[in-house]
Amino acid sequence: MGDLITIEGIDGSGKSTITNQVFDKISRKNEVKILKTAEPTNTWLGRVVKNGLNKNLHPLSEAFLFTSDHIEHVTNVIKPALESNKNVISDRYIDSFYAYQGATLESIIENPIEYLKNLRCNFTIKPDLTLLMIVKPDTAISRLGKNKIKFEEVEFLERVNKNYLKLAKEEERFVKIDAEAPMEEVIGEAYEKIYDFLNF
Repeated sequence: MGDLITIEGIDGSGKSTITNQVFDKISRKNEVKILKTAEPTNTWLGRVVKNGLNKNLHPLSEAFLFTSDHIEHVTNVIKPALESNKNVISDRYIDSFYAYQGATLESIIENPIEYLKNLRCNFTIKPDLTLLMIVKPDTAISRLGKNKIKFEEVEFLERVNKNYLKLAKEEERFVKIDAEAPMEEVIGEAYEKIYDFLNF
């Protein structure tokens, strides 16, 4: 089996840039079999999820949309890759779902993160390593510019950050990285963590 590595963090943490740069550096090693992917996906289901991000959806409807996309992603992409001995690196995965939808469901469901974990428990694969990019919400917002979606507000991102930190306390697979450092340093640290983990 290959290993599943995920890059997580709030919007504006630089995780997509980091994922792409680290993937490029790793994939230059000819002996390494690695697949890059992301959630939401680029499938029709993923596009429905993205289209819904600025709609006035009920938070539970939104959670089920994300989960439908996740199930298809795991079934059709991640599981087959891992079973063929490929390593997978994903820009966002289950912890984004728990952190973000956990925040949207706070006033609707008691213990929303536990509810969401139970919702997906039979339809997911736990990551082997998760790099969590740590950045202050006001810094993240300043990086995003004017074209923000509904999740990209300081108060909301503060709640998401708290959820991420709670998740990171619960499992040893998390490695926290200071994403307020210069981007080249952040990319270098992320690459080293993954490089060491995969025992190149």
